[in-house]
Amino acid sequence: MTAAGPTTLLRPEDQVPEREVLAEQVRLVYRMVSTAPWTMLGISVLVTVVLHDIGPPIYLWLAVQVALKVGAYVEYRWLFPMKLIAERPEALMYRLMIGQAPHAMGWAALTLASGHGSDFQQLFSVMILVGVLAAGVTTFGGLPRIHIAYIAGYLVMEAANFLLLHDVVARQSVTFYSILLTSIFSVGLFTNTRITGRTYRDSILLGFANTRLARRLEQEVLSTRAAQRTAEAANAAKSKFLAAASHDLRQPIHALGMFLAVLDRSRLNLQQRKTLGLARSALTASFEMLDTLLDFSRAEAGVIVPRIQAFHLTEVLRQIEEEIAVTADAKKLVYRTREVDAVVSSDPTIVKLILLNLASNAIRYTATGGLLIGCRRRGERIVLEVWDTGIGIPSGNWEEVFSDFTQLGNSERDRRKGLGLGLAIARRLARLIGSEITLNSWVGRGSVFRFSLPLSEIDPQPGSAPTPRPEPSRTAGVSSGHILIVDDDVAIRVSLSALLQDVGYSADAVETIAEAEESAGRRAPDLLICDFRLRDGESGAEASRRLRAQLGRRTPAILVTGDTHPERVAEAAREDMEILYKPAQPDLLLDLVARLLEQQ
Repeated sequence: MTAAGPTTLLRPEDQVPEREVLAEQVRLVYRMVSTAPWTMLGISVLVTVVLHDIGPPIYLWLAVQVALKVGAYVEYRWLFPMKLIAERPEALMYRLMIGQAPHAMGWAALTLASGHGSDFQQLFSVMILVGVLAAGVTTFGGLPRIHIAYIAGYLVMEAANFLLLHDVVARQSVTFYSILLTSIFSVGLFTNTRITGRTYRDSILLGFANTRLARRLEQEVLSTRAAQRTAEAANAAKSKFLAAASHDLRQPIHALGMFLAVLDRSRLNLQQRKTLGLARSALTASFEMLDTLLDFSRAEAGVIVPRIQAFHLTEVLRQIEEEIAVTADAKKLVYRTREVDAVVSSDPTIVKLILLNLASNAIRYTATGGLLIGCRRRGERIVLEVWDTGIGIPSGNWEEVFSDFTQLGNSERDRRKGLGLGLAIARRLARLIGSEITLNSWVGRGSVFRFSLPLSEIDPQPGSAPTPRPEPSRTAGVSSGHILIVDDDVAIRVSLSALLQDVGYSADAVETIAEAEESAGRRAPDLLICDFRLRDGESGAEASRRLRAQLGRRTPAILVTGDTHPERVAEAAREDMEILYKPAQPDLLLDLVARLLEQQ
């Protein structure tokens, strides 16, 4: 098996053209020879100093060397067309070959200059020539063909020396052996030059491979970034779609809730009240699905900011039991909570939301048996577990169930099983408080979801646990106060005005901020109820600011919004107004109205 060369790093379409390789070899040799003239000239001067006793022949040799080296410097500095190497590498290679032959002949002429000298002078010349020839391995290793021209020039000159010094060669064996040995040595060196040339060539190919691999990696990085931007854009489009769809659905459902609340206060016979109850049940199901979408959008928006504090975990578990037990009883499921005397450090509201999502999910997919919420101490943390005896989840789908809109057991899209967002929201919320939800499940036997919280040694302050969800008041009596409604939806204006007037308030409903200012000029309102999105780019927040400025006091205000787009939700959360999300339960809205008016 042979070792893989640098070219194997390249794809077939990335193979380097031989012309490009040659261009790099020419550049490499040029860089070597362009720095050599002054060094070689210095060596020539040193040789002349040592051999000065020879007389005129050595000075003539030095003059030839000076001419050659100065000429080389001028050529490489100003006359060598470096810019053309990439376009004409072959021509410049031949130029280097032709240019180096005279330099080799110049050095070989040292044999002629020292041929009439002493044995020491001739041996010294041999040593110099051997060193110069050996340096050619490095100098011309990048492109061995140039070394061939150099050696050929040397051999030609040594042959001429043999003929010119025939009388000396016949009488002195030193001259003969110097010509013979340096000639053989120069030819033998070419083997080393070829080995060096292969090394240089592999290095050049490796450089090309690295360049192409880096370029390919850069392209892949750019492609990955483009794919990421596409995914982010798709995710933003999804959030925008959810916000728009949720807003458009909330408007009529919000109005319908107000109309049903007015109808509920009317005199109805038994059959009519039964029908009204069914209508309200259907409306409640719509409320729950849209609230899930709102929680999802708020988690996406990042407007949920954890408030870390110490609290008793038992208080949260007790509230979960109060809210979930009724649903479990309706399905005839056993619901158990194992209380624990533990104080944890986290956001109690977020912990409650996580447990509500996990418990609700367990009830949806459990037909018989029941569910258990328990706790286990693990060092400095406590692990909360939600067990159920439901349908179970195949191990290959454990990660998938945390994806948005995923419901493995709801191919018929039964709305009673939700939207497939509960686990996705739970995971986002868990990560907000620095935890992670894990899952174990057995098909046909049930599942367990776990997440952990850090224990705390701080004694929690009273009221640190989340307050129970207020029950809507069903006995709102006759009330007083003037309420100004600003909403661009006529159905909501009519339904909300009717509801408020039915319980004793006076109400004026308008469509725009300008109309609201006219109404406030006629009669100052005691409370403002503003829709978040109004016509022509106006908002409820703007309406509140302008009306408060007109009235000269901070009139209590409720911002009602059905817009769940992350940017809009974040903007609404920053306003100094009470916020209700459409569709709002009529009784809760009436309770909030009564509370704000009582605070004046």
